[in-house]
Order: sequence, then structure tokens, then C-alpha cells
Amino acid sequence: MKSGMALRALLLISGIACAVPAFTQDAAPKLPAGAQDNANAIAKEVEQIRGLTFKQPVRVESQSIADFKEYVSREIDTSVPKSIRAHYGDIVRTLGLYRGPRIEDFSALMTTVMSSQVGAYYDPEKQSFFVLASNMPELMQGVMYSHELYHALQDQYFDLTRYMDMGHKAGAKPVNDPVFNSDSRMARTAVVEGEATYIMSMWVIQKMSHQPATREQMSMVVAMQSNLSMDQMREALKQQQVSELLGEDMKDTMKAADEIPAFIMDSMLGVYFKGMSFVFAVQEQGWPAVEKLYTEYPPQSTEHILHPEKWLAREAPVGFEWPKFGRTAALRNWELLDDDVLGEFQWRIIFREQGLAKEAESVAAGWGGDRYAVFKKKDSDATLLLLRTCWDSEQEAKEFADAYRRVLATKYADAPVPTLLEQEGSDVYVVEGGAEKDTQALMKLVRGVKPVKPRRG
Repeated sequence: MKSGMALRALLLISGIACAVPAFTQDAAPKLPAGAQDNANAIAKEVEQIRGLTFKQPVRVESQSIADFKEYVSREIDTSVPKSIRAHYGDIVRTLGLYRGPRIEDFSALMTTVMSSQVGAYYDPEKQSFFVLASNMPELMQGVMYSHELYHALQDQYFDLTRYMDMGHKAGAKPVNDPVFNSDSRMARTAVVEGEATYIMSMWVIQKMSHQPATREQMSMVVAMQSNLSMDQMREALKQQQVSELLGEDMKDTMKAADEIPAFIMDSMLGVYFKGMSFVFAVQEQGWPAVEKLYTEYPPQSTEHILHPEKWLAREAPVGFEWPKFGRTAALRNWELLDDDVLGEFQWRIIFREQGLAKEAESVAAGWGGDRYAVFKKKDSDATLLLLRTCWDSEQEAKEFADAYRRVLATKYADAPVPTLLEQEGSDVYVVEGGAEKDTQALMKLVRGVKPVKPRRG
């Protein structure tokens, strides 16, 4: 058995081993001898851990980086609206998610993110998982296999494509829908990745200790991983025992991660680790409770992921729908770029990115619902943000308003624009940008948005 330090280090970082292995080859990596037999053996172990039997075998295949990039490019083109692909940098900067160098090419960025940070993935259409990484130590190959095999098991029982699209057209972008939005889809992603990470971690403990993982052991694993940051991961990778477990090529991948905007890496880590913590909390009631995440009551928002007790209490977020923007004279020279929901997880990121890291979690914790719309002025680089939010109480709305005024001061310190923030009870309304003469009319539009009764997804 490995030493306790090595086990702790492996558990600390194995949660994204399948998402952050290293590879540099252009041709498809050569699968190890007996890869399919090894996958079949691990599938049996996954079955035993979860108590579910695979309905059919899962193939393991290899894929080149070039082919994977083509796959990612196709997925981006079909799932991300053109307006977002063309103006992604403007959108994330206007929302406050990002303050770094201008993002010029969304497709290139996301292709780089995926091709440098993904070592294996499960394809529901082909019902196979593809391996892109090479030079992985045997144990880490098993970690990766157990994760992707579990995605196949999820798919066989719960149809992951249908689950993620929530009954909408495959790849559809949420459009003014109080339930089907990016935050609710992130919550479902956290279920899928979090449960796979949970099972994978149980597999690691069983493989290294030769005994089934106990809930007490998993409690420690969840505690270690749930608040893991990229800085902590980099520190962990400096340990010699960790390098031996993962392989030296991991260092190249972490260097690549340094070039990826923090809000993207935070989101990637969040769906794995916050998702695992959520599944762990739900699984205390047994695996049938976990299955309800796919069938009876999927999480409605990242608020549920971050606060499992709110999912247990069926505390649904408040949804909002914008009126038809074309009826507002102040918007006639503006083009709508994006209309969606931020959610509690991304509010945490915004506050951290804008220099309010210490209070990010506490301020965002009062979130009850939001809707934003980002516009670009025609024939100009100017942007406009309309933001409608509600909070769990008047006091929490006040805390958000006070913190967000500081966010506004940071966002527009170098290039001031008209801004207006108003609080009324547990609601906070925001207008950022546009002409000073139009601010009151735009605020009237934002204040006129009424809550929509949430639907069960």
C-alpha cells in the first residue's frame, strides 16, 4: 500500500486526473496492451462500488489531438450562438467575470482549453470513451478509466444527452427561459461530473487500500477537494510522490493551465469538486436519492450544488423573463449579445475577479435569482448591461448592493460609464453603460421585469 501522504496527495488531485493529464502527440496515442480488458475489469469494479450493472460493454478507443480539436470545433459551432462566439471577450468583461487581456477568438480559446486540459472523454453518441493522453502511469490510467466508464454507466441509465438538454433541441442556447439557462445546465454538469468524480475517488481508495471506501473516508476526500484551488493544485504537484504518481508530463499541462483565464479554470474545477461535494451530501440518503437528481428533481441552479440543503428543501430559484427589447426606444441602436442567468457560482467568481475575494462567498450566498442582458452598440465597441436580481432577504440584498457598488467602481475605474443601482426590498436592479439620458428609461425596463413561477425541470 502507498504511504498515507501519497494517498492523500493522489486523492487531492485525482478528481481532475481525467480532465488534466498531459500529452503532446499529434497522432492518436497507442493504447496500452490489454486496454480493453483493463477497462472491462475496471467496469466490474465500478459496478460493485455503485451497485449498478452495465447494460452493455463500453469500448475504449484512442484519438489524436488533431481529431479531438476538430470534434471540439464542431461542438462549439453547433452549441454556441454566433453572437457569443463573436463577442465573447466583450460579454465576460461586461459581466465582470474577467479583467485580463482581451479575448479575441472564443473558438480558438475554447479549443485550446479543451485540447490542453482533457485527456479522455466519453462520447454518448458512440457509447465509447476516447483516450487522448499518453505516458500515464498505470494507476492514473485506472483513475481516468473509472471516471469515463462511470459516465457510460450514467448514460446507459439516465441518457446524458437528454438530461443535459432538458428536453430542448440538442445544443440549444437558453433564450429568455427562467428554467433552461446556463446556470441550471452548469448545475446538471456538476451532478454528472461530481458523481463520476465521487465514484472515481472511491475506486482510488479501494485500489490503494484493497478495501471498499467508507463514508468516513469519503468525507475526508470531499473536505480536501471541495475547496481546491489552482494554486493549491500547483503546490501539490511540487511533491515528489505526486509527480511519480502522475508522470512528469503533467507539468506541461499545468503550464498550459496558467494561460487559461481564471474564471474558466474555476468553473472547470467547480463542476468536479463542488459537484462531488453535492453528490456526497445527497448520497447520505442512499443511491436512490442520487438517482432523483436525474429523474424526479434535478438541481435547478448552482445554488443547489453549493447548498445541498436547499435542494433537499426544494427551494427553487426565482426566474425572470425580459420583455421584448425592441419596444424600448433606448435600445434601438443596441444589438443583444447575450441573455442568460449568472447564478450563485458565477457571482462568487465575479466578486473574486473584482477584488472582493474575502466576501465573495458570503455575499453570493444570499442569491435568489437573476437575469442579465448584454448589448453592444451598433457600429461601436460600447457595451450595455441590464441586470435584474433578487435575494433571500432585504438584508442580503443590501449586502449585495453595497458589494456591487464596489465592483462597479473597479470595473469602470479606467473607462467610466453611466451606472445606476437601485434596491427595493429583496430586489436589486442595475444598469451599466449606455447614454446618461437613457439610464432612467433603461432602469424602468429592468424594474418592470416580474418573477416567473419556476417549472420543475
